[in-house]
Amino acid sequence: MSGPGTTGRRGVTSALAEWIAESSPEEVPAEVREAAKLVMLDGFGAGLFGSTTPWGRIAADYVRASGQGEEAVLWGTHWKVPASQAPFANGTSVHAFELDDVHPTALIHVAAHVLPAALAALELRARGPASGERPAWLPQGRPDGRALLHAVVLGFETGARIGLACGPGQLRRGFHPSPNTGLFAAAAASARLLGLDARATLHALAIAGSLGGSLMAAQYGGMLKRFHGGHPAQMGLQATLLAARGATGPADLLEAAYGGFARAYADIEPGALADVAADLGRRWETPKVSLKAYPSCASNHTAIDALSAILKEHPDVSGDDIASIEVRTSRATLEHVGWPYEPFDETSAQMNLAYTVAVLAYDRELFVEQYRAERLREPRLLSLAARVRVAADPEIDGLGREGRHTVELTVETKDGRRWSRRVAHARGSSAHPLTREEVIGKFRRLAASCLDPASVAALEERVLGLEALADATELADCLAHDGGSAQATQVGGWTT
Repeated sequence: MSGPGTTGRRGVTSALAEWIAESSPEEVPAEVREAAKLVMLDGFGAGLFGSTTPWGRIAADYVRASGQGEEAVLWGTHWKVPASQAPFANGTSVHAFELDDVHPTALIHVAAHVLPAALAALELRARGPASGERPAWLPQGRPDGRALLHAVVLGFETGARIGLACGPGQLRRGFHPSPNTGLFAAAAASARLLGLDARATLHALAIAGSLGGSLMAAQYGGMLKRFHGGHPAQMGLQATLLAARGATGPADLLEAAYGGFARAYADIEPGALADVAADLGRRWETPKVSLKAYPSCASNHTAIDALSAILKEHPDVSGDDIASIEVRTSRATLEHVGWPYEPFDETSAQMNLAYTVAVLAYDRELFVEQYRAERLREPRLLSLAARVRVAADPEIDGLGREGRHTVELTVETKDGRRWSRRVAHARGSSAHPLTREEVIGKFRRLAASCLDPASVAALEERVLGLEALADATELADCLAHDGGSAQATQVGGWTT
């Protein structure tokens, strides 16, 4: 008995698969390549720091115990593990401390899902399996930097396009959009690097897209949200490895009317997905990816910028002087980060707007150190966080998805002074991007948590000069800790 998923007709899923398999590196404009390399550098910095966190170490330990075979590097360590397992630990590390990128309207952290899958696929292809003969489906040869960059861009673009259509709907329904959408992104990049044709790529996307289910309740505490970076990276690659061996899925996984990804996760009618496959190779989303200036949920960043501006204008004001902080914003932001703060753990603090602006008011800076566990229960921070009011503003809701992070932040002091600041787009967004020097500086600071200066410099050189790299495994090798000689830098309380 045949169903809609077995007819083979060309729909959105098929169109994406054909583009992933058949596109040429030459069609990617220089500005897109440059943007992608900065996202990659930012992701590697976040991943190296993340490998030093408790949950990063848990993920690495779990992966090491899950199978034998030295095929792919665990970033920030001297270990290699099976390629099918490495993305779980490496993706967890990239998303380990809210330092990784975000596409603000597609609601996806592209580097956490794409880079670990792509690097593991690259290493598997270049080095072959750790045991047994090389299978017929695994292409020969070592991809160069140009091929790696192209595959990464395809992953970024696939995730962003699907996220633009389905991300907001997922968030409204309580799903975590990034990992669910990231399954497709990871499969796209790994399918390209492993040389799958359009038919096999279609099946990789279909298998990957059915392996989600990540829930937004993970933001309220515990380590679970950290693993939302690694799970889709691993499942996306595993879907590709299954498809390479001949496994199949429905041809219309994205757009199926019953049980399709868009309908089930985001309550979107199949006909609303046309933009996912529109202008492939001509319209690019990678330059719109935001690189975070702060290790906090992206929905907090406009409020951070607004309060920072007020504090800069009034250097005499401290957290002790503030009677209240009011943040008017969209209902989506209110529901996502505007809940009353309770000091559970680092995850809940990084996702919470009240704690974030409270610690900023006292410290006047916001990076890893402001989210150390010992800070989260400081009485003065709890007191000020309780005086932060977040409210939905219908006028801001009317700005649509492009304006959903807009805030009107008002500070009132105990002596009656009052200042307001409106911010529509955060520092680090495409509207106010970090400079190239700021991105590189952030990378160096984070990578120094577990690599020596020479290794940090070598990794930076290979990423920024990726097109000239004859063997892209050189980049993968740079992600490995040397096993003992590196002089680690303490960042935020963790040292390797």
